[in-house]
Amino acid sequence: MSKSMPFRKTWYEPLAEDLGETQAKDLLSITQNRYDKLYAERTEPPHRALNQHLDDNILPGLALYQVLREQGWEEDKALEAIEHLFATNLLKRRRMLEWIGRTPVYFSILRRLTPRLLDKSFPSEGWEIEWVKVSSDVVAFNMHSCFYLDTLSAYGAPELTPVFCRLDDVMYENLSTCASWERTKTLGFGDNCCNFCFRRQTRR
Repeated sequence: MSKSMPFRKTWYEPLAEDLGETQAKDLLSITQNRYDKLYAERTEPPHRALNQHLDDNILPGLALYQVLREQGWEEDKALEAIEHLFATNLLKRRRMLEWIGRTPVYFSILRRLTPRLLDKSFPSEGWEIEWVKVSSDVVAFNMHSCFYLDTLSAYGAPELTPVFCRLDDVMYENLSTCASWERTKTLGFGDNCCNFCFRRQTRR
């Protein structure tokens, strides 16, 4: 059973700008075929949220990465192109959050919703999460394992993981004057954990 690859339509415009319309269409058609193959052969994870991460993020990125490499793209150029495409889509979601980030209750919302979001969308079947601190000023947690890294390593493409790591920066960096986004380590870059931290900021 085939499935339309997520992002196929939204990736077309930036690819057409860089490669031309014909080459962009051909590239996306080949990538769709590769996605179909990966999707058909995948092992379904034991959690609905993991399926969503796999089908909607990991496999589209992996399919495009494999195709670009097979077409002769250097690794760094292929990774840069994929990061740009994902970031372009993510910026649209970020703009929806920026108005919340301008409100004084932004950090309070983060503190309340982050544990719920992690429990729902980043389950223990895919991530080992250590809570460091949840207080009136700080929300901090470490991830000691990562479904993205484990899955991409199994596919022989662990180098694709940092693309997804950097997307967190795209989403949260300078999003709000009420809360800072801090992270100095990620598993994808070879560190021993991903150290996430949101810290309340006093508005001036």
